Amino acid sequence: MNTSTIRDSAESTEIRSAALSHIGTSPKRTLLEDRSREGKIRTAGGLLMTLGAVADGIGGENAGERAAELTIQTIFEQCERSTSHDIPAILRAALETANARVYSEAKRSRRKMNMGSTAAVAAIVKHRLYIANVGDSRIYLVRDGSASPLTVDHTWSNAVIRSGKLSPQDANKHPRREEIVRSIGNEAHVDVDLGVWVHGGAESESEARAAQGLELRPGDRVLICSDGVTKSRRGRVDLHYVETQELSDLVGGCSAENGVEAIIKRALSREVDDNVSAVILEYASKRRFWSGNPSRTLRAAAIGAFVLAVVLRPASDQPETTVVVEIPPLPSGVAFISQLHGIAEKQLQGSEFQASSLEDVIPAGNGVRIRTLGDDSYLRLDLADGSILFLGPDTQIEFREVGDTASASDTFVILEHGSALASTGENNGFTVASPFGVTAKTKGSLMGVIFDLSAQQLHIDCFEGLCSLEGLQQHALHGGQHGWMDANGNLGQFDAARNSLYDFAGVLGLNPNPPAPATSINPITAPSETLGPIFVPPAITHTPHKTVTSQPRPPTHTPTNTPTSTPTKTSTPTETPTPTDTDEPTDTPDPSDTPEPSDTPEPSETPTDTG
Repeated sequence: MNTSTIRDSAESTEIRSAALSHIGTSPKRTLLEDRSREGKIRTAGGLLMTLGAVADGIGGENAGERAAELTIQTIFEQCERSTSHDIPAILRAALETANARVYSEAKRSRRKMNMGSTAAVAAIVKHRLYIANVGDSRIYLVRDGSASPLTVDHTWSNAVIRSGKLSPQDANKHPRREEIVRSIGNEAHVDVDLGVWVHGGAESESEARAAQGLELRPGDRVLICSDGVTKSRRGRVDLHYVETQELSDLVGGCSAENGVEAIIKRALSREVDDNVSAVILEYASKRRFWSGNPSRTLRAAAIGAFVLAVVLRPASDQPETTVVVEIPPLPSGVAFISQLHGIAEKQLQGSEFQASSLEDVIPAGNGVRIRTLGDDSYLRLDLADGSILFLGPDTQIEFREVGDTASASDTFVILEHGSALASTGENNGFTVASPFGVTAKTKGSLMGVIFDLSAQQLHIDCFEGLCSLEGLQQHALHGGQHGWMDANGNLGQFDAARNSLYDFAGVLGLNPNPPAPATSINPITAPSETLGPIFVPPAITHTPHKTVTSQPRPPTHTPTNTPTSTPTKTSTPTETPTPTDTDEPTDTPDPSDTPEPSDTPEPSETPTDTG
């Protein structure tokens, strides 16, 4: 059956990106101390930049987690604030500011005195690559079937090799070989490495710095990863959790999203005992998609006759068409794709992903997945119980169950990444779960849900009626409120719902610029303490980068009591307030370096224990 035709327009290029972090397989690790993030920003100086960064925290308790988070936030914030057009200088200033903040916070608390982090940052501006790093998180260029490292680890072994004090063979056998000697927050000042080491460290530092602005080719992928990906396996110095020669096979030729998934899966399959993180910036060939030939053929008699409604974009845009169909009677337990823009895929139980199309009927069940691909793709699912679910751009769900009023069961989906908007009838319950178990629920109302993988947070925007956010405890939200909960059970302060993040679903009448409400909302105050650890290692997913564009459509479901505050995009990092931690344990011993053999030559930098 011909529903629409997907065509390529003229060739151009775009940067696609994805990020993923995982706690690893070791039962001894209870904190995710890695942080990974990617996104497009515009600097205060007007540069449009695609930025990716990985930070690997150092320090006991939650100090490493805090150092990595503060490092990532500062990098994005400082790059966005910069008025400079010297991109290496922008990256260096961002890392130096991160160092100052981490160092200052560590000095205010003996509990955090060893706090620090690695940092590896890549920026693409006008098809040119710029990088900076501190520590042993790495950056690779994947091109033409091979992966080439562009950074040099700031480890004890590399320091003594470059100084000429030990041969590579002797240094790589030494028990201190993997200790890092440079990190964010270890000292008041940090030496940021601005080299693009295309020859693996064989060149001089001035030659490496001169390679900044490396020109990218369509199909190139830039991989940023923590040492959990590349470090030696426990008990096998000669083997690594992911070998360098495997990187190109795992990353090359696939999307950024699939690439980060593949890398993390490979490390987990080898029982990696550390946190693992990966970011991919893909310099991809860009396609513009549009639908043609809106004429339709009737589906088989079991589906019935439909009436077509065609909604066109304004003539000034690229020629794109969204086709919407009427909803047929549906058997229990299924969803029906009644609206589709861009590309969507489905995965039935025990099968691979395959293309999905308008009028597809998809049965719910464990292992059944539905996803949209691309920054401008979205779809509408009408469910057998009368509920409606929109999937936003670059979104994937596991479609577990469709509600049944006769058995009092709720519709249940797992939001693996991206954004979703659910509208339910008076007697229909709807549950959207994160991969780590926190759930957003509603009944007889309208709610939006976003899973922020990089921050490990499930966000809920309650637009009308009553919604709830549940971990170890249940927290109610009223129409017009937004809240979130992370993997460790921490609850964010409730604020105003963010309508504009769901404007892809304009058919529900969700106004991206809402009028002033008749009455003010009554925010619910979140507790100051955490709710206790509830972390379960999430399923392998990716972090989408999405740009949504509002399209006018006839409203059928208008939310009430919407706040006036201007929504902000969740992908834009903001500075975390510096805590005023003054508690100092009376019996905490001062840390000391590992004893060194008297006959071992020392590098010029001071080693830092990676923990």
